[in-house]
Amino acid sequence: ALRLYHYLRDPSVWHDEAALILNVLGKNFGELLGPLRYYEAAPPLFLWAERVVALALGDGTFALRLLPFLASCLALLLTAHVARRILPAAAVPWAVLLLAGSDRILWHGCEAKPYAPDVLATAAVLALYVDLRGQSLYRQCLVHSLLAPAIIWMCFPGCFLYGGLLVALLPALARERRLPSFLAYALLVLTVFASFYALATGPIRAQRHAMMDACWLGQFPDWQHPWSVPAWTFFSTLDVGRYCFEPTGHALALLAVVGAFLLWKRGERALATLLTVPLILALAASLLHAYPYGGARVEVYAAPALALLAAASVPSLHNWLGPRRPWATLALAVLFLAPAAQALYHVVEPWPRAECDRAADFVLRERRPDDAVAANHWEHVYYFRHLGSAFRPLEEFTPGEANRLWVVATGATDDERRRALVQAPAGWRPVLERPFYHTVVVLLERP
Repeated sequence: ALRLYHYLRDPSVWHDEAALILNVLGKNFGELLGPLRYYEAAPPLFLWAERVVALALGDGTFALRLLPFLASCLALLLTAHVARRILPAAAVPWAVLLLAGSDRILWHGCEAKPYAPDVLATAAVLALYVDLRGQSLYRQCLVHSLLAPAIIWMCFPGCFLYGGLLVALLPALARERRLPSFLAYALLVLTVFASFYALATGPIRAQRHAMMDACWLGQFPDWQHPWSVPAWTFFSTLDVGRYCFEPTGHALALLAVVGAFLLWKRGERALATLLTVPLILALAASLLHAYPYGGARVEVYAAPALALLAAASVPSLHNWLGPRRPWATLALAVLFLAPAAQALYHVVEPWPRAECDRAADFVLRERRPDDAVAANHWEHVYYFRHLGSAFRPLEEFTPGEANRLWVVATGATDDERRRALVQAPAGWRPVLERPFYHTVVVLLERP
């Protein structure tokens, strides 16, 4: 219901989302494997899937956000399935509640970005593992070999997921000691590494850009001050939990550590490995400055694993705390309920987002056929995509023959919006100004 509400609410397209959409609409399938415009990066299979949807259903936001919305819903169902298979009955509702009420996953479920599919990829790998683990290692490896290329090319963290799976299957390989099992495991290793190598040397290398790296500086350790790396590692790991399950994610990340220990102690060592190693591999990649790590959307794929691990700690902590400290049991419940409470709050008070859609609707409704339009953000390139030569980015605008110009400026502050308006043609007379949230529309007339 929460996912459907935000999808149907149709929030305005935001900056990075607009960049991905414009690449999907403006490039063919082959071009989507190479460098992307606007310093954008996204897994190639996700870009292809988005383009197929756009070609089949149109370029509206409901079509472009359909795959992430469905991925978010399916991820929740698969996580519930996994929780019932691996957790005590008393822990299952808490795991499902965390994922159902994750404010960040709800956000990613109504945007045309690959992060909800990342969450689905994690839930799918976990579900496949728990459903197949009673079967022979030979069969498990063959099935995962078929799925691995699609997962790795559909979501960048897929390599971490399958790295965790390869480690989790090692004990079974050591137990079976059969040639077919060794050959099937070797096939899975080859498939994973070949898929990742092709992705890393192809689309990832083509998409990486210095401007992109600059956006993620906080998600990499500072090796110029190596003594800061241990503290950075600890707090960045807590920040992963914070991002996935605001506002109590820091504490829930610590509970996930407890849950991993309890699973290990219970004899579920392969499962504990599968749930924890992908995040450890992401950390290792960050130490090499190869993948961002910390409280950011690129780590939201870890949400199903963290939810399951945190919930795994609940029965033991409740049994230990309940008779002695009832208030501590209440505090434990609050930790799990707070993310859902925040999600419900954002039903009443939606996430603040620049009203580019309303500003564009106003301009399209009020403009004359010969009016020109200029704007300063990528969102407006999407919303005015059907105007053709009548629209230009503000920095590229030249007056031409138009006698009236609609200027749309988006920015976080009024000063930022005013600085954008300075780029408008000098001497033109303002005749109308209409404010929207974090956006302003000004109509100018030629003197």
